[in-house]
Amino acid sequence: MKEKTPGEMVEWAISAAGFEGLNPQSRERLEAYAREVGSWSEKMHLVGRGRLAGNLELLVLDSLLLLRAAEGGGLLVGKIADIGSGAGFPGVVWSIARPELDVTFFERRLKPQLFLERVVARLGLDRARVIGDDASRFREPASFDVAVSKAAGRLAVILPIADLLLRPEGVYITIKGRAWRSEVPGRRRTAMRLQSAVELGGKRGTAIIFRKRQIL
Repeated sequence: MKEKTPGEMVEWAISAAGFEGLNPQSRERLEAYAREVGSWSEKMHLVGRGRLAGNLELLVLDSLLLLRAAEGGGLLVGKIADIGSGAGFPGVVWSIARPELDVTFFERRLKPQLFLERVVARLGLDRARVIGDDASRFREPASFDVAVSKAAGRLAVILPIADLLLRPEGVYITIKGRAWRSEVPGRRRTAMRLQSAVELGGKRGTAIIFRKRQIL
């Protein structure tokens, strides 16, 4: 079977996620981004080694599904933090699909950091920035309204970082599989409280949403 082109992968993900109304410029940027990920993955481990094309189009799909869940919950306001960005999923996809968002990418590994900086510059993502450090060491706590991650670690590890980054009442959203409830830490470990869980289409998992509550 002939391997899909970056454009075909992107169009499939857009259609599967129900984002057919995405404007032409965003579609072109998503295709350029997919091309960059594919090219750089031949030089370094950015996405799953195996079926690159299949993995890539599912990563775009998951990012769009997560974006839809966030928008459906009225969550996308203010500043966004993408924790452990790696190749940029979902943050780069969000920046492309919704260029009005202010997105900060946290990536401590040098090679993915350089890749993200290249993508931000080449795609003209003017409201995005890359911080080459661990998000847990960020010196401006309580700076973000929304935190997001994909495959960046278990909830017991990520939620305290989201707690650090978020303003009071800020939200953290991620995708998890069926066993996500087993990852939720005890209430005393973080101010993050489970708000909702939304099943995503295409059997792609569950969007888990936590809100930062004041600890009394």
